[in-house]
Amino acid sequence: MRTLSAGQQAKVTRALEQHQNFGGAYFWTPPSNASGRRSMERRNNWSVGFRHEGVRYQYVSSVRCSAAHVYYKGYFTADGQRKSVRVFKTLAGER
Repeated sequence: MRTLSAGQQAKVTRALEQHQNFGGAYFWTPPSNASGRRSMERRNNWSVGFRHEGVRYQYVSSVRCSAAHVYYKGYFTADGQRKSVRVFKTLAGER
């Protein structure tokens, strides 16, 4: 497997950091007012994609805040099929 370009590596690293940071988000205390909750959602809902060795990889971060909890879902795909975080960890050289 060829190594990732610097831009691809940065995308993979950002996706893995987001996934790591929001892993226990359900137990976080969300911002106290609605505008703060919507702001947190806007900052943390994003996606990134790239093509490597003919495979299209994509990560989608979905964060939703209620008055009581923060909900996070991280979706990793390879050629449109849902995969686990291991796919991106493999690309980053982690095990």
